[in-house]
Amino acid sequence: MIFVFAKNADDHLASLAKAIDKAVAENADKQLAAVINFPGEATDEYLEKIAEFAEKHGIENTALVVTGDADRFEISDDVDVTVMHYTRRKVTFNFSAKNEELNDDATAKVIDGLKTMLN
Repeated sequence: MIFVFAKNADDHLASLAKAIDKAVAENADKQLAAVINFPGEATDEYLEKIAEFAEKHGIENTALVVTGDADRFEISDDVDVTVMHYTRRKVTFNFSAKNEELNDDATAKVIDGLKTMLN
């Protein structure tokens, strides 16, 4: 499972979300799944923004959800995105970044981290 907390559904997140979505599709036989969680209240406006993000960027294999209980996961307030890979309730990879750090190298690290789960 790839578990992501993202503060914003915006273009900073797009490359990472697309790469995760592609990895899920390519590893369906291994039952890889992903969820991108956006903290806050699930207002109609917020849900519409997230749906627009998914459509704009072609996110089809990754669940995009709004969660009001992100605090229980102890996500740092100092970062915009936190990614955890976990298997059998054990975290095997952890990555966090600010929006300006979400680049090709960051995406590559997250996707490369899947090796710990998929092998």
